[in-house]
Amino acid sequence: MRLRLSSLLLLTLLLAGRAFGGPLEEGLRAFQGGNYPRALSLWEPLARGGNADAQYNLGLLHANGWGVQKDLRAARGWYAEAARQGQADAQYNLGLMYAEGLSVFRSDRAAVQWWERAAAQGHPAALYNLGVMYAYGRGSKKDPQRALGLWEQAAGLGHADSCGALARTFEQGEFGLPPDPAKARRLRARCPSGTI
Repeated sequence: MRLRLSSLLLLTLLLAGRAFGGPLEEGLRAFQGGNYPRALSLWEPLARGGNADAQYNLGLLHANGWGVQKDLRAARGWYAEAARQGQADAQYNLGLMYAEGLSVFRSDRAAVQWWERAAAQGHPAALYNLGVMYAYGRGSKKDPQRALGLWEQAAGLGHADSCGALARTFEQGEFGLPPDPAKARRLRARCPSGTI
């Protein structure tokens, strides 16, 4: 199993599914229109004032070099500010940075700690990555049963990689489970179309 790491660079803004008024929403419109400097100018005062969603958004801008020079250290700083306030996407991305050693010393243990926080809020990708860590004992004690439970929870939220991990587990009889092709077929049938 591989961790899902591409999200750090491809993750869309948290705000896409939320309705906000004021500078946060105006920044989203600017971002969607490709006016990254305008989005930055709208979000930066909010972020400096402690708005976790704006902090997360600035982390994305810096991580990807959108409207600013790409700066993973600055991205990590903004993610950390938002993550400490409980912003699940920031917690997830901070976990990714620790898992890959991006602007921090690589630490599976720190990645697990941040993904635990995001997973507690039902973050599907954090549930999946956390499952990988428990399945193989990376940054945590090896616990395949916990991994299966995390993947099941994420699959229930429509997370395709988790559904695929479960299906492969039952197809191949991994983690001491006997192969169960029928269960694997049922899992694949419920996966989002076009995945796995």
